[in-house]
Amino acid sequence: MQNNYLRGFTLVIISGVIWSFSAPLVRLLEDAEIYRLQYLLYRSLIITLVVLIFILFREGRNFLNTFKRIDSWSLFGGLVMSAIFFGWIYALTTTTVAITLLMLGLSPVLSAFLGYLVLGERLSRITIINMMIVITGITIMVWGSDKSTTILGVIYGFFVALGFAIYTITIRKNPEIPKLLTPAIAGFFCMIWAIILIIVTDSSFEIPSVNIGISVMSGLVIGVGLILYAFGAKYLPSGELVMLSLLEVVLGIFWAWLPILGIHEVPSTNTLIGGCAIVMAIILQGINARKIHIIPMP
Repeated sequence: MQNNYLRGFTLVIISGVIWSFSAPLVRLLEDAEIYRLQYLLYRSLIITLVVLIFILFREGRNFLNTFKRIDSWSLFGGLVMSAIFFGWIYALTTTTVAITLLMLGLSPVLSAFLGYLVLGERLSRITIINMMIVITGITIMVWGSDKSTTILGVIYGFFVALGFAIYTITIRKNPEIPKLLTPAIAGFFCMIWAIILIIVTDSSFEIPSVNIGISVMSGLVIGVGLILYAFGAKYLPSGELVMLSLLEVVLGIFWAWLPILGIHEVPSTNTLIGGCAIVMAIILQGINARKIHIIPMP
């Protein structure tokens, strides 16, 4: 019998690895604080194109019929994710990569709570234990963080964590309706908001050439990750889904530290210890995944 749980586990793990390059890419932007809106505009354009091209390749002649199956949850999820895009870039340009990613680590707890309230999902004992390990790891990491970090950056990070938890619930709701279009909807909404704000603030649509390249790469990273995450959502409860994607937190901090990338944000000892705890929880969940067979969502 094919283990669909393990398939979902693998897809979400891969999405977390891919997403882990997103935060370091933002750090490579030229004058990031000045070109936030332009970055969001061009990155969202790429995300939308990546998802639509994938759906076109997958659906073929039924491509247009996919749009007819969009429900209110898909629209709401896209709206929430577009807001997350804004919160993410503002968090990364306000505080460190580590703090932003650490706040994202709150998502599993928020997702599990919302999954219980909205979807009536139950979590296995091993998942609850692993979530406690994740919380412990995050606590250790935050405890070792720079206490001078601005409150605003932390608020942005919490906003992203809550938004991602809500987004996860929307793609788990009404499983009979495909949710692959939700990321494309998110990219479209984000483009609209960015264009409006650029016009209102009398800013230019032009950005340095290096930022264009980074926007394209970031769009590819986010777009591909969202596709894999949506597929993984078919097989995993909300709390587990987000917990496994937390590999993004650990690897993102590592990439930001890696001197060869030119960012070199050195994590504290506590950050490393907490990161190891999160990795251990993910490994334990993976071992458990091999023993579990669940009925996938259609």
